[in-house]
Amino acid sequence: MNRFYKPLLTLAFFWLSVGWAWAQYSVTGTVSDDRTGEPLIGASILLKGTTTGTVTDLDGNFSLSVPNNEDATIVVSSIGFLSQEFSISPNLGKLNIRLKQDATNLEEVVVTGLASSVKRSNLANAVSTVSSKDLTGTTTIQTTDGALYGKVAGATIRSNGGAPGGGMSIQLRGISSLSGASQPLIIVDGVYISNATQRTGRATVSGAGGSNQDDGANRLADLNPADIENIEVLKGPSAAAIYGTRANAGVIIITTKRGSAGRTTVSLSQDIGFAEPLRLLGVDDWSEEKINFFYPEARRPVELERFRAAQASGNFVNYEDFFYNNKALLLNSRINVTGGDEKTKFFVSGNISNEDGTVRNTGFERYSVRANIDHKINNSIKLGVSSNYIQSSTDRGFTGNQNNTGASIGYSIAYVPNYFDLRRNTDGTYPVNPYFSENPVAVTDNATNNSEVNRFIQAFTLDVDLLKTNNSFLKASLAGGLDFLQNRTLVYLPEFLQFQRAQANPGDILKGKQESFNTNFQAALVYNWNLGKVNMNSQAGLVRLDFKENALFNRGRGLVPGQTNLRQAAIQEINQEFTQEVQEAGIFLQQEANLEDKLIGTVGIRWDKSTLNGDPNQFYAFPRASMAVNLTNFDFWSSSFINQLKPRIAYGETAGPVGFGATFTPLGGTNIGGLLGSVVSTQIGNTQIRPETATELEFGVDAGFFNNRLSLEATYYIKNTQNNIQNLNLSPSTGVNTTPSNEAELQNKGIELGISGTIIEKTNLRWFSRVLFWKNEIEMKRLGIPTYISGAFGAGLGTFLYAEGYSPTTIVGTPANADNPGGFTIWGNSQPDFNMSFYNTLSILKGLELSFLIDWRQGGDNINLTSFLTDGGGTTNGWFDDDNGDGIPNGRQREPAPHNNAGRWVQDATFVKVREIGLYYTIPRATISEWFGNSVQNIRVGGSVNNAFLFTNYEGYDPETSTFGAQAVANNVDIAPYPTPRRVFFHLTIDF
Repeated sequence: MNRFYKPLLTLAFFWLSVGWAWAQYSVTGTVSDDRTGEPLIGASILLKGTTTGTVTDLDGNFSLSVPNNEDATIVVSSIGFLSQEFSISPNLGKLNIRLKQDATNLEEVVVTGLASSVKRSNLANAVSTVSSKDLTGTTTIQTTDGALYGKVAGATIRSNGGAPGGGMSIQLRGISSLSGASQPLIIVDGVYISNATQRTGRATVSGAGGSNQDDGANRLADLNPADIENIEVLKGPSAAAIYGTRANAGVIIITTKRGSAGRTTVSLSQDIGFAEPLRLLGVDDWSEEKINFFYPEARRPVELERFRAAQASGNFVNYEDFFYNNKALLLNSRINVTGGDEKTKFFVSGNISNEDGTVRNTGFERYSVRANIDHKINNSIKLGVSSNYIQSSTDRGFTGNQNNTGASIGYSIAYVPNYFDLRRNTDGTYPVNPYFSENPVAVTDNATNNSEVNRFIQAFTLDVDLLKTNNSFLKASLAGGLDFLQNRTLVYLPEFLQFQRAQANPGDILKGKQESFNTNFQAALVYNWNLGKVNMNSQAGLVRLDFKENALFNRGRGLVPGQTNLRQAAIQEINQEFTQEVQEAGIFLQQEANLEDKLIGTVGIRWDKSTLNGDPNQFYAFPRASMAVNLTNFDFWSSSFINQLKPRIAYGETAGPVGFGATFTPLGGTNIGGLLGSVVSTQIGNTQIRPETATELEFGVDAGFFNNRLSLEATYYIKNTQNNIQNLNLSPSTGVNTTPSNEAELQNKGIELGISGTIIEKTNLRWFSRVLFWKNEIEMKRLGIPTYISGAFGAGLGTFLYAEGYSPTTIVGTPANADNPGGFTIWGNSQPDFNMSFYNTLSILKGLELSFLIDWRQGGDNINLTSFLTDGGGTTNGWFDDDNGDGIPNGRQREPAPHNNAGRWVQDATFVKVREIGLYYTIPRATISEWFGNSVQNIRVGGSVNNAFLFTNYEGYDPETSTFGAQAVANNVDIAPYPTPRRVFFHLTIDF
């Protein structure tokens, strides 16, 4: 029997094998850049309507097996290029495919929901996207948020100072809250991460005040910018509504790089550079005439003696130059390994950043490891995981505000004339500073302001195909992750410092430990189906968020010499202990409809509840709706000049979370007669408090011209923020002073314009240019409580007006003016008149690329209290000049009249800044092959500058720097900051 069946089985197998061989064929070809002719490595070739595909090799070649003997269509795509479709058949010869660069990003995929996305050409919102090339392609940026300057229309970015480790504030489309959340929600690979500007304690030890004067870094600084594939910025509620309670200030969605099928590639990059101050102000020279004018008569003899001694020895010290003008070494090393096959893809990276500061003994070190893995378990289940561990150490030094403790360089040297030498003596001691309470040289050499961060971010996605038919599919999508952050801080002033020696308990140390553990989970069902010619995409799901934070700060004073152990302090205290837990849950529904890419509409709604609200079980609804019409896709359109014309309209609602503890009346600890107890706070909780909410109506039009070589994006928005929390003053008979209440209403209105395109497209020259313009206006529509002034340091130096019909960014101050709300003179407004940026990249010949970014902010005023300090100390550059010739030096009398009121410190912060310049050369592949064969794929060398040039009449180090940068309002106050650095780099990248 076996002898009979074996020949039959062999024959059957042979017949089936032959049949299978005849039922398929191969298509081969080459994919290259249409302009340069260079092969495109890793371009994707996909059989349309299937998951069958391949990628090009090192020479741009590909071969694809087509599993039947019929005509078919392949889709050829590569990042940054326009996709093309080609009909194929068994008799087709070798394809020679040349892809054009996607100058207008029409092929770009943009997130439109929690489980869906859409091509930019069909998008109904103004969503800004910043690619990896935009982020780090021109120069090396220290932090991710710093890489967004000038690249997002509608974003106002301020720096807390130029200290290493970053410290940025981002506001999207104006102010979203008067006191609460003003920073956008940050999501990395689906994980809701903390971007808090955490306390360091510097302001406590220096006597400056609250933690908002710590000059701390927000925690987006932890991410390695080189790991990021793209950033999507949802600027207002119309786009961000699907994120609900935490989206009032916008949403920034960060997607990191993933692996791709094909040969494993190892990329090594090394940046070596230096930093120097972008701008120094100079200091005023002294003379006997100035000394006799500046100092009272009794003080003049000793000052004249010091001046003459310095004059005889030539020992004059420019303290600004001494402290700030130091060359800083910058080192950044990166390794990326990427590859995989159709089943498993991976991206693994490592980064070491070691950057010194331009102030001695300051610097930033960051060590980062990332592993992103995507695995196809089977044809129906896909799993993706992203793991990122970061360890960093930051020494930010002592700059910014202080209160007579001397723990600030700029504050101290404002009062020290250049003829007195504060530098260290040969015996190791430091001169006593007779002009201020501390010797800043001793502080710089011996004091510590350090933060050590350990962070772990873990994300996962799981997609399961539940149903597939010819015209529909149903899938389940699970996503979530965790963000664990630990920040240990140390602020230490040794006992031998001048100010400390004058204290009853010299030697001050503050140790802090802050931890946050955030988790989020999301489950969604996505059903895609056709209703005639309309493609429908339906999604429904739920979200769970958990946030836990705790902080403990311990302070010791009266330290044993040389000790930093709290047990070695005479006075030991718990400076702060804080713990919070927040739980939030949401449900969302969204329906998208697409009529042949002609009409695209979306409606959706999300319901959220939060333990922060007065009623933690009440759901708040956040609807959204949008519509886009691609007129050029209709049959009646015949213009060859306009290739895209898409009017769009969108509406959405979001919220900002209530501050932790607003629903409860806090109890403070006390000691009465040696007995411990609790006392009621002067502020009572409000169990009726609700989230701050916002609604936005957005109109826009997108257009493409000259075969989409030129694009235009124009948007107008009206954003109304309601239920802004303000403190109500209560009757004294209640026993408490205030309670938080939903009172105020704000309105932001603005326009955003973007024009981009390829100006020249030649074989040896390609010039791409992009211009962004944005403008925002704010008005307080309702305050709900009496008009008041608040922020900065009072009416004598400039503060902010809170009144109906005015913007809260209005700056007022002395002299009094009863005709104005609040009773003071209006001196300016911190809101810029407009912002504009200009980006260009020129590809010259086949390997040379020049890029640069110019940023222009027109208008907007700062309260420059650095000038207040230096004028008070007589050190302002040009202090003894007399511009109006009235016999009173500028340093004692400045415009505007009436002189020497708050208007003297309110200065126009207009500037033009050349932010980025980069020049790179990619060595031709033929040359690389001659040198290394196939072992090296790519070599790129170049040089770049970050913060290259600044043009401004502002009398400070940088008009974008603010002591209170993280605040919603009053974020434009300049007090002796760490000067912004200019960073110059040399680059080398080798791909194996």
